[in-house]
Amino acid sequence: MWHAHPVGWLARTYAVEEGRHAVATLEFGTWSERGALAMGAERLEIVREGVWNPKFHLQRAGERVATGMKPGAFARGFTILHGGEEYRIDPTSWVARSHRLMRGRHDLGRIHVRGFLGRRIEIELADEVAPELRLFAFWLVLLGMRRASAAAAS
Repeated sequence: MWHAHPVGWLARTYAVEEGRHAVATLEFGTWSERGALAMGAERLEIVREGVWNPKFHLQRAGERVATGMKPGAFARGFTILHGGEEYRIDPTSWVARSHRLMRGRHDLGRIHVRGFLGRRIEIELADEVAPELRLFAFWLVLLGMRRASAAAAS
């Protein structure tokens, strides 16, 4: 199981750890829905494509690794295409800050916030899920939470 927490108060960067060992760092752009994943010496960029129903592409050295998109305008989850497979990230309920990763009908685990007002997040995804896919799914969940928070504040 991986644990994640924001670095600083603005929560543009998240540290992901397993036990006490660093796994990765996730970043969000300052003014745009862009980001990056850093795993050791490797850095993967996340770029946004489109305006009304944007797609998010995870890229390694300019080559597309995965694509994430909302399945509909009012959907709270995401669809991810990775390695020729289609995955879904769906919230577990309307009130919980917890999401499930599915491939077809196969449950691959969950990403959830610890506590009601907590800032620590647990990433419990199956070992068969590639590390970059786990981190990209986590980044998309955080993006959805950031969007919901911004909408509530306005």
